[in-house]
Amino acid sequence: MGARGAEFSEVAPKGLTTGRLRNEFFTLESFADGIEGGRIQQVSPLNSFRIGQQVFFWLGVTNPVAGDGQTFGFNWMTRLRLKPWWLRPNLEYRAAGDPAYVGIDQQTFGSGPFGANQVNNRYVWIPSEKRLDVTQFATVTPPPVALPRTSDSLMLDDVIAMDLQDPTDATYIANFSGDGQVVSRWMSFMYPAHGYALGFTYERELENTPGQGQPPAATPSLPEISITWKIGTLGGTVIQESIG
Repeated sequence: MGARGAEFSEVAPKGLTTGRLRNEFFTLESFADGIEGGRIQQVSPLNSFRIGQQVFFWLGVTNPVAGDGQTFGFNWMTRLRLKPWWLRPNLEYRAAGDPAYVGIDQQTFGSGPFGANQVNNRYVWIPSEKRLDVTQFATVTPPPVALPRTSDSLMLDDVIAMDLQDPTDATYIANFSGDGQVVSRWMSFMYPAHGYALGFTYERELENTPGQGQPPAATPSLPEISITWKIGTLGGTVIQESIG
């Protein structure tokens, strides 16, 4: 009997009327700017995932250009860091945030800083962790070595870091000359679902940082992303990802 392969859903989200894949870009709002202190921007509908499901993501990032290339030169993002936040469930098969269950959500998690039951509520939105194991045999510090015969599991918040291409490069631009395409970087990756919906905070690094004793550099507009996904299981996979 052969090993079972992957079993995944249709790509989501799709338009409600046309059924067409919704891969348009949307803005990462300024309130989400700041990996730790920014307000979490929800990027998937409620109940998009179930805990433990394997999610296959397609993520696109535009890289807007600012400046005229003369007085202050051009400016763009060189790196975008996205911190995933996952929405916890409340009751079976339902995430926190359904308006019909606001009272139950607030009773369980308390109100968020904006008065809503799930908006930026750090009891509801939880980051996903990566574990770095440190033993007594570590030779480089930091982090400090663990006590003999023990292994310290350092729990680190996961962040998706994307180094971006030069969006003024003519050869790079030519790759997106198709109808309706915008200059962007795309990546695909798998992730186990840590909650019932996904949100992001972010921070970006610029080619020319305003100030620093130089004439003020033009600041690009806010970054835009496109995110689609499939959910399912990988029946034939034992080890999917590891870090060292």
